[in-house]
This record gives sequence, C-alpha cells and structure tokens, in this order.
Amino acid sequence: MKTKLTFLLLFSIFQFIFGQEISGSWKGELNIQGNKLPLIFHITKAKDGYQSTLDSPLQKSIGIPVDITTFGNNNLSLEIKALNAKYQGTLKDEKISGKFTQNGLELPLALTSEDSQNTNIENYKFSQNLDESVKKINLFLDYLENKNYEGGAISIFKNGREVYQRKFGQENLPQKDQNPQILQIGSITKTMTAIMLFQLIEKKQLSLNDKLAQYFPEIPNAQIITISQMLNHTSGLGDYAMGPQGDERWLQEPKTEKQILDKIKEQGSLFKPGEKVQYSNSAYYLLTKILEKITKKTYQENLRERIINPLQLKDFYTAGEKPKQVAESFTFTNKWTFVKDFDFNNVVGVGDIATNPNNLNIIINAFFNGKLVSKSSIEQMLPKNEDNFGRGIMQVDFLNKKYLGHSGGTYGTYSFMLMNKDDNFSISYSLNAPRVSSKNFITYITNILYNKDFEYPKFNETALSEADLQKYTGEYSSKSIPLGLKIFIKDGILFAQGTGQPEFPLEYVKDHIFTFNTAGLKIIFNPEKQEFELYQKGSLFQFSKNR
Repeated sequence: MKTKLTFLLLFSIFQFIFGQEISGSWKGELNIQGNKLPLIFHITKAKDGYQSTLDSPLQKSIGIPVDITTFGNNNLSLEIKALNAKYQGTLKDEKISGKFTQNGLELPLALTSEDSQNTNIENYKFSQNLDESVKKINLFLDYLENKNYEGGAISIFKNGREVYQRKFGQENLPQKDQNPQILQIGSITKTMTAIMLFQLIEKKQLSLNDKLAQYFPEIPNAQIITISQMLNHTSGLGDYAMGPQGDERWLQEPKTEKQILDKIKEQGSLFKPGEKVQYSNSAYYLLTKILEKITKKTYQENLRERIINPLQLKDFYTAGEKPKQVAESFTFTNKWTFVKDFDFNNVVGVGDIATNPNNLNIIINAFFNGKLVSKSSIEQMLPKNEDNFGRGIMQVDFLNKKYLGHSGGTYGTYSFMLMNKDDNFSISYSLNAPRVSSKNFITYITNILYNKDFEYPKFNETALSEADLQKYTGEYSSKSIPLGLKIFIKDGILFAQGTGQPEFPLEYVKDHIFTFNTAGLKIIFNPEKQEFELYQKGSLFQFSKNR
C-alpha cells in the first residue's frame, strides 16, 4: 500500500503494520577513558526527510545543528560538520546501536528513546500460570465490553493448542447479525498467497527469479521485476487500493480486472526494483493472478486444495464464496457507526479472506511446523537481518519480543496473526469495532501474558455540542509537510480530512484534545491562536488556520 507523507502512512489499507519510528529524543552515553559523556539527539520530521539537533548537557552545549540526518531501512546516519563528527546506527527494538566518530576517534554509542515506555521490559517472562493469565484476559475483555470500548474476536495457542478464545463486544453493535462467526482479516490473506506460491516453487512450477514479464509484460519494469521482489515488497510497484483524489475508496464498488490492471499500469514504477522496500498491494494482486494462471484454477479452488482441506479448516472463505455471518465494521463517533468496506472481490488474494482467529492460529502453527511448505521455504519467507518484511511473513516486536506473521486492515476491521517462536505461543485476533487501537490492544494482551502491570484504557464519554465544536473548524496547513487539513462537523461529530485523503472522526478527550486511536493520532487545539499540534508515531506537526 502507500507513501504519502502523513496520516495515510497509518491508514493505508491492507498494510496496517507498525514500523519503527525515529522521530523524538534519543539519549546515550559515550565512554571516553572511563568518563561518561551524555548526548541527546532531537530528531523531527521535515518536509523532505528528517532534521535534528544535538545536546551535550555536561558541556552545556544545547541545540547544536546536525547538518545531515538520514533514516531508511532502520539505518540512521547523522553528520555534525562543526564538530567533525558522525554517527551511524541501526534501529531495532526501540534501541539504536552504532558508532560515533570524531576526529578519527571511533566509539560505540547506543541510543534509547526518552519517550519509550518499555524500559527494562526484557526481564519479563511468559506466564507460568496460564489459567491465571486467561482469567485476567477475560476480565480485561469484560471491561472493554461493558464499557462499550471494543468489538472483536481473539484466539491464543500455547504449544500448538488453543488455550483461550472469545468473541467480545458484538452485542453492543448495531449490526444485522449479533452473533457473527467470522471476520475479515485483510492483508493476512497475503500470507496464504505467499504459501501457495512457495508450494509451486517447490514443485518447480515457478521460481523466485522468474520475471513479471512472463505473465504481465505490459506492467512497467516487468522485464526486471522478479517474483521474489513482488513477494517482499521491493518491486517498486504501487498501491492500486488507493484511488485518485476524491475517490480514494474506489474499491468499495465492483471493478473489473481490466480496470484494476489499468490502475496498476497508470501508477507505474515508483523506484528501481530491489532499491528499497515499499508495501505493494499491486504486487500481490498480480501474484494472485500468476497463481491462477499457472494452476489454471481460481484462487478459491487453490486455497481449498492447498490450505483449507489439508488443515481441515471450517469457516474459511474467499470473497467469491459470498460468506455469511461476517462481522460488520464500525467506527465510534459518540456512537458506533457502520463503515462501508471493500467490495472484497476487488482484492482477492490481497485482502479478501474472512475467517475466525482460531483458524489463523492453526495456520501459523502449521506453517512453522512444516505442514504447508518445506523448512527451506520457511527460511526463504522469513524477514532477513533488519527487514520487517519477508516474503509473505513480517516481523513486529512487542515487549522486546519478536513475533512473526502478518497484520491486516480493511476500512474498518484490523487483525493480527502472530507467532512467538521463543515462547511457542501464537495470538490471532480481529477487531471490527476498535476504540482501543489494534497496536494498543495487542500490547495490553501481551502485558498480561508477560505479567507486566498496566492501566486499563479510559475514554471521555462527554459529548461536546456543535456550538462547542465550531471553534475548531476551518482549513489548516503546516509548514512542515505539504498537507492541508480540513476540520469540520458532520452529524454533530468533529471530523478531519487531509488533502486527497478519506475523512476520519475525532474523539474528544479533554481540554481541546481530540484523538483518532485507530491511527494513534492526537490533536491539541489552541482556538485562541487558531492553530493545533498534531502528534503521530512520535512526530509533531504544527498547523495554523488559513486566513
């Protein structure tokens, strides 16, 4: 999916991953012949990348300009010409490890975020009393349900068997079916697509080095794009799920294969294949079509033959099967409001599957146990080095623990299918009514499983009148990013909408503070100065009302 500079970095449909963020203050200590010298780098998002300053508190030097700040693929590079100094490091698990050089002297320097809330979490161990942890999870979900904070379903496996499963919050939602059996899983579908393609590779029907041109020669750069690059999001192809300005959610309505292929060709190549990583729904749409071409079977038929039947799964459907009892999606704007989702026939193999979390755990356990692909294929699918993306498998970290699997997001339902190999447990869930964001939800659950204390989430139930909201409305712009932001009232609710992006509701917290938790976004208004501060993923953007 996507690369606009702003909220869509978090909204991008079907991606819904939690990439590591570099913006913020990073502190470390140089050890110079037994003497410790604290250094603090303050990194902020700029129009064309990042900018930063350096503080050396012991030397009483504050705000030293950093001339060059670059960050990509989790690698940070800083250059301070006035000090003839450089720093290069790699970000992993909320820590940057690297080397600081000055005038020929090279010293190790590890930086940690001053904003990090995960200090000393490496000491937490997986629960030795699962029965007690399950009770705590049940109490937590009771709380969310009773407070009308969340709706979804969850399953947890330990040592290959299910130890917990529950649907929650569904009866609070104004949906046709108060007892839905399955939920949309979004981009977790891509893992199924990748597994089936590797099954073809094992049978020599396909190769990672095959070129896209063998199947779709009309696609830009098809002669040099490989199957491998399409699988690991380095192909340079775009995101057909993102429609043009004014019709961003164009896939809500039925589209033909020709219309989608035309959109992929129109978006062209964003960069030279293999040059960098950028999530691509377009690549997986084409991979699905390649699977169908090689096997001469539909995606639905392949899925049943290669995954559903071997694992004896029930309630596992593609869009073509027109599944029933699917949970509808909702967003909260003083009340639960229905979210119109994709016509999922537009995203077959990309994000169309509907199922339950139990099935997802069965699949991820079967995958790592070699029941779907060989050990060699598993290794080729996993992320390498510092990459978050492998070939159909991604890596995320919670409580400094590594999880492998995939995330998924539609217009209103957010999912995860994850395996922690070290502690041999998996967790899968789908949230079709999220007030607590997906990232926060899994953080709460893992806190319980690792015996880490935390506070239950709280939301302000106070609703402001339209007269109270009126002072926030208007057209805003920022000097930091080329994005206009419109704040307006609809149906008594405050909404925001970026230029060329979908609108989204803002939930009142207190004292001119509003949030959109699905994207981890907070806005603090200053009505008197006619401006606001927007915080997202550690970045701060200042907006002023257009005059």
